[in-house]
Amino acid sequence: MSDQPVPTTARVLIIEDDLDLVETYVDILESDGHDVHTINSSAQALDYLIKNRNRPDVVILDMSLPGESGIVVLGLIRRLPKLARTKVIIASGYPDLAKHAIDNWGADLFLQKPISMDELKNAVKTFGPS
Repeated sequence: MSDQPVPTTARVLIIEDDLDLVETYVDILESDGHDVHTINSSAQALDYLIKNRNRPDVVILDMSLPGESGIVVLGLIRRLPKLARTKVIIASGYPDLAKHAIDNWGADLFLQKPISMDELKNAVKTFGPS
């Protein structure tokens, strides 16, 4: 048996409609060993969050999504008891909207787009399972 600690990885849900950005996030986070799932619209996100049994540890949420805004998705996350411990990182180019999401809807962190990949990795590592 090894004395080395087993690395802890996170279940990450990325809710983002910019497919190039999604690909970059996935590449970075999967290379760190995280289990990553992606969704590209608010309707898909709402459906997934309600029906899926696997609770993400971390959600990376864009505020500007096709359909409903990211605020609607964040509101659902904060109302579902099964997601009470899920951390939400707002990834947005709109700091005022992100501040509103943190102050009024319980988002955990705001990362200003464009996000440095080190910032993203550190945020997921910080909020992942302990």
